[in-house]
Amino acid sequence: MTADEERRPAELPGPPTAAPEPPPDDQPLRTEAEPDVSELIDAIGGAARAAGSFVYAPNGNINTGSVHGGQRVHNRSAQEGRGPREGRVREGPVPEAEVQAAAFGFARPDWFGAALEKLRQGPLFLVGRPGSGRRTAALNLLRVCCGEGAPLRALDSVTQLDRWQPTDASVRGYLMDGLFPSRPLGPGVLGHVRSLLKKAEAHMVIVLPDDATLLRRLEQDLHVSPTVCVPPTPDMVFGRYFAAVVPDQRERERLLSALRQRHELDELLVPELVPAEVVELVTAIVAADGDPEALGDLGARLSYRAEQEVPELMESLRGDPDALAFLLAACVYEGLDHRLVREEADRLLKLSEGRLTAVLPGTDPQGAEKPERPNPDFVFRRSLTELLHAVRAVRQEREIRSEGNYAHSMEAVVFVRHRQAEAVLRHVWREYGQLSELLVEWLREVSRSSELTRSVGQFMGRAARWGGGRRALRHIQALAESERMTSRLVAANALGIAAEDPVLVAEVRYRLRRWSLAADFRLRTTVAYACGAEFGLSRPDLALQLLHDLLLGVRGRHGEEGRADDDKVLLAVRVAILSLFQAGNEAEVFGRLVEWLVAEQCDTEQILSLFGQLLQSPRWFVRQLADDTSQAGVVVEMIRRALNTESSFDATCAALLRWADWGRWDETLFQAVENLFVALSCSIRSGEFRLFVEMDERGADDWAGLDTARASLSRWRAGEQWEAA
Repeated sequence: MTADEERRPAELPGPPTAAPEPPPDDQPLRTEAEPDVSELIDAIGGAARAAGSFVYAPNGNINTGSVHGGQRVHNRSAQEGRGPREGRVREGPVPEAEVQAAAFGFARPDWFGAALEKLRQGPLFLVGRPGSGRRTAALNLLRVCCGEGAPLRALDSVTQLDRWQPTDASVRGYLMDGLFPSRPLGPGVLGHVRSLLKKAEAHMVIVLPDDATLLRRLEQDLHVSPTVCVPPTPDMVFGRYFAAVVPDQRERERLLSALRQRHELDELLVPELVPAEVVELVTAIVAADGDPEALGDLGARLSYRAEQEVPELMESLRGDPDALAFLLAACVYEGLDHRLVREEADRLLKLSEGRLTAVLPGTDPQGAEKPERPNPDFVFRRSLTELLHAVRAVRQEREIRSEGNYAHSMEAVVFVRHRQAEAVLRHVWREYGQLSELLVEWLREVSRSSELTRSVGQFMGRAARWGGGRRALRHIQALAESERMTSRLVAANALGIAAEDPVLVAEVRYRLRRWSLAADFRLRTTVAYACGAEFGLSRPDLALQLLHDLLLGVRGRHGEEGRADDDKVLLAVRVAILSLFQAGNEAEVFGRLVEWLVAEQCDTEQILSLFGQLLQSPRWFVRQLADDTSQAGVVVEMIRRALNTESSFDATCAALLRWADWGRWDETLFQAVENLFVALSCSIRSGEFRLFVEMDERGADDWAGLDTARASLSRWRAGEQWEAA
């Protein structure tokens, strides 16, 4: 544990587990117990999971993860891949950590200097194909142009630049993730944006896909020449990133010497590798820690050839339904325990009812001999490529259509190496239409488990992007309308993944806004969980707006009817608020709670209950109180109101007692509690009095704030200090 970690107070344990939720009438065998808040945050991939384990033991020697590899320690989850907070912020402040991650080991391409000059003159249009490092390059351009540590902000593709205004004078750089197809950018709007940026002394990079039609329109209508993001050569990227990960030259030589026993580096760094794949190579070399056996056949493990090998792999398994089911299960649940994968494979095989069998057996159910024949229900019977070849058809390039409320993409009749699992799933989803229905039917009945719901949600979200069209989110909406909470958690995850597509994001936002006002509590809970998952974490401002709408909707319902349903919505809102708060949006979340409380639009007890929950993650509050910042007074008043409201007193009091206890080992926390209790003692009402009595009865002599509490009680009992009206 580092010294910095020792100074940080540990997170408080969550509230007790809620009572079990009774199963729906039509699903008596799918009983689901109501999980607690921490389980739900974990299930939607929220921020609580990202923080990792934390043990509060100053000067202690604690190991909370597996240790391997010589003298180095690696703490990582069993399931590697994209974690919840590795998701990029696409609307809202760009965290400094994301900017620093982009700068880490960044290899400047040849065009970087020229792009920097364009950026200083006005908005820079940066174009590139997926995996080319467009966003990484954009963040580095803004970092260099705006200065180290300058605040940056991300804008989603649905931002209407003709109405956009910089709202924060401190922001120096804007990163816009695409242009919305149905609202083309005109010369007047571009000039308006240039003038706004010049007045604000800010800069903007607009990242665009490598779409020939879009680029031609920009050049013809705006007379601008977009900068094409051509990544540096693989050997250049390898050298810079390898040096950043392993700064010591002798250590790099040691790792490379193990590599040379099996591979030539030049053979691995083929020209078609994109930066993300080079990072994959570096990661594999470092993880092997100089062990040639651990490296294995590195060329076969790298992902750039995975897509090419999928058809051959599928062909070899056509006559083996057990292997086909296991392959699909392993693709969805890659990285999880083999027993779980096998169970899910068996469930898929049973659910398929013979649809994974290529040839029907030579006997009928009565035992009579019959010739073997192809199974007409075999989901891999004919691929789309075969059908297109049979009718001499081709897949057209993706076309964007903007009819209706939102744009959608079309591949009328048409069809690089990444992870093998995603390559297989993408292949079968596009090529075998019947299989997609089987997969959805299989996955929407998945058992509740955080690792399962995250994996299924990511797959469902990617599937929406692979399918496109007007019905891209059909299978996600079916999950959102399900009686099962697990299905709604999957839908929340899936919506965040689907919204990474700059075209689908508009439909996702449209549906969430509509669902937040719906009468169906199932849709409203899905909205809340989505606000605490990847979608909301990337767009905290929008997430808080949607959560406010949900709270207003709950307050507007009267009588006993629907109260149980609204309780489920409130639980989901609670999960989302805590997830957003723990993800680094403390000031924004706290500010919104204060606004909602002052406006008196939402139920006061609900807001104070949410606030009491946030006190269990004390780090931000401790900084405000200890440093006596401008927010300290507002924090004290919120705590005072929570203490003097019956429904929120217990949670607030318990959190403050833990602060006082832990303050014995942390100077900053000790000072924060002392400052808080001094402020509370200035005006004692029933809530403050009850808190001080609890402190007096339960506190040890070295608890923070205890002397203040006892002195205040003594003055009150002596008649020197009376309870405020």
